Amino acid sequence: MRRLVNDAWDYLSNLSAAVRDGWSRFFFRPADPTALGLIRVAVGLLAFWSLFVIGLDLHAYLGSQGWADAESIRQAMPPFAWSFWFFVPDALLRSVWLACLVVLGLFTVGLFSRSTAVLAWVIVVSTVRRAPFALFGFDQVLSLLTLYLAVCGASGQSLSVDRFLRRLRGTTATPGGPRPTIAANISLRLIQLHLAFIYGMAGLAKLQGPSWWTGTAIWGTMAAGEFASLDFTSLAAWPKLLNVMTHGSLALEILYPILIWIGLTRPLMILGAVGLHLGIAIVSPGLTEFGLAMIAANLSFVSGVWLRGLASGEAEAPSPPHAHLSTPARVAGH
Repeated sequence: MRRLVNDAWDYLSNLSAAVRDGWSRFFFRPADPTALGLIRVAVGLLAFWSLFVIGLDLHAYLGSQGWADAESIRQAMPPFAWSFWFFVPDALLRSVWLACLVVLGLFTVGLFSRSTAVLAWVIVVSTVRRAPFALFGFDQVLSLLTLYLAVCGASGQSLSVDRFLRRLRGTTATPGGPRPTIAANISLRLIQLHLAFIYGMAGLAKLQGPSWWTGTAIWGTMAAGEFASLDFTSLAAWPKLLNVMTHGSLALEILYPILIWIGLTRPLMILGAVGLHLGIAIVSPGLTEFGLAMIAANLSFVSGVWLRGLASGEAEAPSPPHAHLSTPARVAGH
């Protein structure tokens, strides 16, 4: 009996230690911030573009006499929801909009990146809250990416004016690539986990639709004039191809949360996700921004060392893109 209790205690102790060590390695081992910097650039450009488009009809979107009454929107908002646009008078709307574009521009190039990352998140969320009638999946993905870029203040550690200025002043300890940091790892991990959750839940939700089981869901989208901008009716003669496309995209979304963590299958998942979103953009150009935001999020799984090797044109990159989670030096995508 004593042997049984001792063995059980040893097992639980080892299990606890393994979970603790695994948690620490997953979240708190320094990671290369190169991919994070690239995500910041992509997200900043998309946020700038989105707000710029709103500015083409600014008062209709955000003005007091616009398409949606400010007081009605405020009353419909959930508790503790907020938007600074509610406090901007119509006379100052254009000036504040221009100031927001400047902030998003600074965020994109990585100047004052710790502050501008937080402000970029505030701008994106405030705009979404003030104009909920224009809310789509793109806005939701943009909101979560700006949050994770801001939460640890690591988005300017690579590919930024901030880093260039630090090197110019000689205050950076690494003249070559950026120094791996825990803050970069946490931001990358949060993006990775949320991305895996999005794909997994999207795939499981599609299982409730009969057209996904029969393999005709994608054809339904292609044939719907509301979404498609091109004529895809010729594909009706290729039902097997449509079945493969439907079931393939469904399998990708369901398997993504599992296979993305395995080094050998990670490139396949990333390429599959890129192909999926580019395909959606071709079929429905209105979802192009959403696809670009999702592709940017997938960069969180790409090795920063590999990205720098790719950009520098080295004959042999320091590591393949799938190796970044398999070795201690390249945790969290790097």
